[in-house]
Amino acid sequence: MIPFTVIGGFLGAGQTTLLNRLLGEAVDRRFAVLVNDFGALDIDSRLVTAHGGDTLALANGCLCCTIGDSLVTTLLDLLERADRFDHIVVEASGVADPGRIADLAALEPRLQRDGVIVLVDAAEVRERAADRRLTDTIERQIRSADLLILNKVDLVTDPGGDSGADLAALRDWLYRQSQAPLFEACRAAVPMGLLFGLDRLGITADAPPSADFASWSYTWREPVPRQALTDLLHDAQRGVLRAKGIVRFDDSPDRRSIVHLVGRRIEIRDGGPWGDSPRGDTPDSRLVLLGLKPVLGCLKRQ
Repeated sequence: MIPFTVIGGFLGAGQTTLLNRLLGEAVDRRFAVLVNDFGALDIDSRLVTAHGGDTLALANGCLCCTIGDSLVTTLLDLLERADRFDHIVVEASGVADPGRIADLAALEPRLQRDGVIVLVDAAEVRERAADRRLTDTIERQIRSADLLILNKVDLVTDPGGDSGADLAALRDWLYRQSQAPLFEACRAAVPMGLLFGLDRLGITADAPPSADFASWSYTWREPVPRQALTDLLHDAQRGVLRAKGIVRFDDSPDRRSIVHLVGRRIEIRDGGPWGDSPRGDTPDSRLVLLGLKPVLGCLKRQ
């Protein structure tokens, strides 16, 4: 299983600065980093060995990929190259819920949730959180953390200065929001060893208990009616979080169809011919659903 880490925080908290440090200091681990835009990454051009449009390969073995139309699709494509890296890191957008992104590890058997790191801008977070339009987003990000990095503390106070009470009040406010360990930093200078294997700290974020999830596999030896399968997926949408498979449909039995369901989006695309083997040797159609136990139990009985 590949460790899966999410770095989050509100806009401007220092996520990209932390990623730059991570990529520059990686020596004993090959990271695959998923980002929204290469432009913000300050990577020494001498470290870039290949630029493949949406992929950067670095001399230290790390790999950077831009997130396309779908994080899930990008992640699944990346896992097809799992021999090229040891650890996946996602930089969540500044308004995203990093805990929800980390939950993807519960739905993909090749991933192991390694932790959620949330950066907090010491100089700005209280003022922004007081804005009712932003309160829920910021507090949800903080609650999702396995590790909180209180960044830019140098902008709040000199430890010996009169405004030390401001920093103490900020710590108290964060402790009321989250039980996660708190590390104070300037310019996201954090020991790299602190960022990974966060489960060893004994902190569990708000991810739904894994006991609530289940998986169910369908296998068909004969061609599958396309409309029947589409109806099944539509019926399952409310409780099935992820579905994927390779199916031989009755209206195109000689070609593979790749089936994906993510949330409420269903995608079925052509996967090319099955091959030259006789029809009797054609692999069975297979579909795997991951979701909530009660829903999958109903589908199983159907």
